[in-house]
Amino acid sequence: MILSGTALADEMLALVKNTIDASSVHPRLAVVQVGDDAASTLYIERKKKIAAEIGIETEFFSIDHTTTKELVERIYELNTRPDIDAILVQIPLPKNIDTDAVIAAIDPAKDVDGFHPRNIGAYTTGQAVHTPVLVQSIEWLLKKTSVPLSGKHAVVLGKSDVFLQPLTFMLSLHGLNVTWIKPQDLPSPEIMRADVLIVAVGAPHTITEDMIKPDSIIIDIGINRLENGKVVGDVDFDRTHSKAAWITPTPGGVGPVTIAALMWNTLRLALDRS
Repeated sequence: MILSGTALADEMLALVKNTIDASSVHPRLAVVQVGDDAASTLYIERKKKIAAEIGIETEFFSIDHTTTKELVERIYELNTRPDIDAILVQIPLPKNIDTDAVIAAIDPAKDVDGFHPRNIGAYTTGQAVHTPVLVQSIEWLLKKTSVPLSGKHAVVLGKSDVFLQPLTFMLSLHGLNVTWIKPQDLPSPEIMRADVLIVAVGAPHTITEDMIKPDSIIIDIGINRLENGKVVGDVDFDRTHSKAAWITPTPGGVGPVTIAALMWNTLRLALDRS
């Protein structure tokens, strides 16, 4: 079955909107973009549009050229502003910028993505007030399947070590045994063992039909644009969806849910500050 992120996102956004409408909070999100990456610009426009529809105000900062030091100073300014509840720095940043330093500069109490080192530590020890956005998205999607997960095997195929720690923690909370594989380790027999397969490598059709376990759950985080303009994931959806029990499409899978999780976290941060 197709695991629609669009439908799930609509449910969660309605919940955020209803909560805002019934409360006295007026969440405000600062969005910082460096450079003019077309995909990032499109993604930000979607975020701004959805935020406006559900009652979250956004303040957008577009920076053409900067250094790590200058960007960190801009983040510090936003940290001190009492009218800003949440801060999002759009990733990826240009290669000359130290992404880790920028993330670490965000006030943990305004870190809407949830990837500040202090927030990662708090989440993986059960002390966080909100879940990192991408991890929250995957958790919501897995819950939507209603498939019992305890005792099953999850495989994460990806490159980001920062992403691994909170994702592994979340999957373990649901009773899954987790194996992490990096793209250079392919082909790997572990993929075929996966009851839950989460793929984030940024390369189209990395996972093919012969690589997956029948009746598995596949969460495809990848977004790739082919030469013909078609947007596809890291999984060969057309040839795997009939073999999997559940699979996210691209587009319309993880992407919309991450935006909904972003709005959810913005609301949570605003409520914490109210």
